[in-house]
Amino acid sequence: MTTIPQHRNILPQRVVWFVVVVSLLLSPCALLGQRTTDFVRRFDRIWELTRDQFYDRQMHGADWEALRVKYRDRAVSAKDHREFQSVVNALLGELKASHTGYYTDEDMEFYMMRSVFSGDLQNHRAPHIGVMGSVQERRFRVQAVLNDSPAHRAGVKSGDLILEADGKPFKTVGSFRGKTRSSVSLVVERPGAGRVILSVTPEETNLQRAFLEATRRSVRTILYQGKKIGYIQLWCMSHEQFRLALEEALTQKLADTDGLILDLRDGYGGNPFRYVDVLFRPVIHWREERRSGVTQSQRTGYDRPIVLLINSGTRSAKEYFAYQIKKTRRGALVGEKTAGAFLGAVGIPIYNDGYLVLPVANLVLDDIRLEGAGVSPDVLVTDQDADAANERQMKKALETLYSRLQRRGEMDPDSGETVSTVLDQPSYRQIVR
Repeated sequence: MTTIPQHRNILPQRVVWFVVVVSLLLSPCALLGQRTTDFVRRFDRIWELTRDQFYDRQMHGADWEALRVKYRDRAVSAKDHREFQSVVNALLGELKASHTGYYTDEDMEFYMMRSVFSGDLQNHRAPHIGVMGSVQERRFRVQAVLNDSPAHRAGVKSGDLILEADGKPFKTVGSFRGKTRSSVSLVVERPGAGRVILSVTPEETNLQRAFLEATRRSVRTILYQGKKIGYIQLWCMSHEQFRLALEEALTQKLADTDGLILDLRDGYGGNPFRYVDVLFRPVIHWREERRSGVTQSQRTGYDRPIVLLINSGTRSAKEYFAYQIKKTRRGALVGEKTAGAFLGAVGIPIYNDGYLVLPVANLVLDDIRLEGAGVSPDVLVTDQDADAANERQMKKALETLYSRLQRRGEMDPDSGETVSTVLDQPSYRQIVR
């Protein structure tokens, strides 16, 4: 009878121990423990940063210690980073302040805020389709669509509810990782039309640059009742390049228009200073002539009648812009009351995949707080349907501007004042130094 030799373990003992340790580390219990530890560190850091840097020492009357107890267990037991984010934002929401939020690398804001606070127009790239909005009952409601963005070309509209991207819950960045230049299927619920399927091809760019290019692409001239109406949508005021894009449009491409519609709806704020200057400078025709025969010319300002379009998405620095125009009566404001989001903020990285935005300064104009109040329009235009509201506001802006053009030279139909008299007012000298 042949004896079968007994099987021997030929793996070295330390290799066996390595396999055992790795198996334990990768076990569900071990992974859960790692995630819990990570969430504990994140939550405590966010809570402490907010306690130490929030602009109001009284925390807007909130009991910050009690809120830590209320939310900490929920945060550290979250099943994933998305749920953790939701709990943290609920905590921050107790402060009832604008410019307050926690973002993950699944969100467009994560990359946008990093670009804004660093002043970088090259890095912090992310795959996206060019939409802004918010999650409402697990559905993403589109607030705005960037000009000539992938979403715009695919037919996405303001007010659309994006339910899914390739069969999974929609995320402004997370849904498009690894899918740049590939077709992604969106399930969209549209008011009055039910569910529609749209095909979109995402692009990967620096987010702030995407908003800058959308601003440049928005410039156009509209023929209305025999008048040439200039139009530009200023998506952000977060970088000097946005101010230069505005000035370039008004002193060159739109210089010969009869009037201007400046669209401040939606987008982001930024640096509030110097943006209105081009609207108050005297118009001087500047021309350079070289011996080579090359001639260059431009104007130094824009003095035609203007209308500003504003809505609940007009926030931060854009509200200061609207405030200046309204106070000096340089133009009319058409649309809805602005967001009332007017605080000075900072951005703080939370490890590699989280970003915290906190307000660290209260801002007051002429002893008036715009935070929580906003700037009211001269002509109110609203609609429950966001896309319809956009169209109605644009139509009313054209009508309002045309009315002002009928009385050329007047800054306000009821004031009888001209550009020169407004420039001499103390209120203007006080605002623009």
